[in-house]
Amino acid sequence: MVEMGVSVRRFGNTNSPSRRGVMGRGGCCALLLALGGNLAMAQAPIVPTHSVSPEFPPATTYGSTMYRNDDPRSHYQSKRFMPLDVTAPTEVLLQQLWLTENQVGAYSPELVPELRGLGAALFADGQYKDAIDSYRRAIHLLRVNEGLNTLSQTGMVEQLVEAYVELGDFVAADDQQLYLHRVRKQHLAPDDPEMLEAVEQLADWHRNAYLSQLDKYRYPRIVDLFDLYDEMADAVGEIHGDNSRKKLPYLMGKLKTEYLLSVYPGESEEPLQVEAEQRQNADLPDLTKLRFIGFRNDNYRHGLASLREMLGILASDPNTTRQEMADVIVMKGDWYQWHRRYAQAIRLYREAWNHVEGQPDAEQWRAATFSNPLELPSETVFQPGRMPLRLYHGAEVQARFAVTRHGEAHDIEILSPDRSDNQPAVTRGYKYLRDMRFRPRLKDGVVVTAAAIERTYNIRY
Repeated sequence: MVEMGVSVRRFGNTNSPSRRGVMGRGGCCALLLALGGNLAMAQAPIVPTHSVSPEFPPATTYGSTMYRNDDPRSHYQSKRFMPLDVTAPTEVLLQQLWLTENQVGAYSPELVPELRGLGAALFADGQYKDAIDSYRRAIHLLRVNEGLNTLSQTGMVEQLVEAYVELGDFVAADDQQLYLHRVRKQHLAPDDPEMLEAVEQLADWHRNAYLSQLDKYRYPRIVDLFDLYDEMADAVGEIHGDNSRKKLPYLMGKLKTEYLLSVYPGESEEPLQVEAEQRQNADLPDLTKLRFIGFRNDNYRHGLASLREMLGILASDPNTTRQEMADVIVMKGDWYQWHRRYAQAIRLYREAWNHVEGQPDAEQWRAATFSNPLELPSETVFQPGRMPLRLYHGAEVQARFAVTRHGEAHDIEILSPDRSDNQPAVTRGYKYLRDMRFRPRLKDGVVVTAAAIERTYNIRY
């Protein structure tokens, strides 16, 4: 039987990345069937299908291109591993290692503490390459003597990550991050607090790598993040039930990933040649790419699904406070606001306002949540980390503007810098503020315009 296929030919590199070949989140089989012979669409820009009149949210995201100097939220700090304690000067440790090695041999596990201490001293001295050599040798000895996945190596693997980051070798650091997580998964239960910390650490790294464009193809990082959070949420659910509070951090992680995905910029790929032809075996796009397409097409719906699950978990717990419930209601309103569903957002903001009525700290919560417009998203999503963004200029911009009931900046006036001093910064200040989404101000439970706001932002471009 002859079938109609589509041939997709790439000029240049023909190897499309696939970080894993696992079916997931709705199943790729259905997606493959749905795509059918029109697989060329896998390489084309994708328009979200979450409304009757689809449109992307604003391209400018809070944190990566613009952020407030006086942000009321705690300032984001990229996750780092604490250095190991230095017990003696490098010269002393080198001498001690030489003596021990002569006594016990080059492959004895007794050398591990010596090598670990030497690595810490070399790292503290800024001799990162030598520290890497020392740590790698110690890790090798541990794996030979205790097994490939021994948990005792994790502290030194963490130091390898830090040393590679100091050297600017983020690709090597990335490999060590993934290896570190694989080792931890072998030993830590899904509901162990240390496992949650390990997941958040790896997710933060993935997010940093995605924002800094560490990879030529960015979409596999998004798929990795979804897989990471989905796997842990499912594992915790199997242990404690679908309504376990232990799932909440992972559902929050999925929501933050949905924010990342919502403004996905696309790939800088080689030109494509697409032709239809009859043939026996149609070329199929990379499985990871197909899964990503499904995630992106359902981005809006999946974000709402995570929020509804969070609300359901809180509603099923008799110990849930009104403020906890109101916080997630606000998150749901923010998701609507981000996607310009203003009526739904306003309704939820009012619902959250009323939900804390009669509580002792209701007024304090309302003031902290709604007294001033807040740049969205409210969670740490787009703030860059330790890897540098591909941006070349920075400037400080002071602006006066109003935030409408729909959370948009209007009547923008750039107070500084002077237009003649830095025209590019002034132009971008206007653009970034126009594109930004705000959680609007509420007064007595009613969404109102906030006029004459003055804020100072740092911008990157």
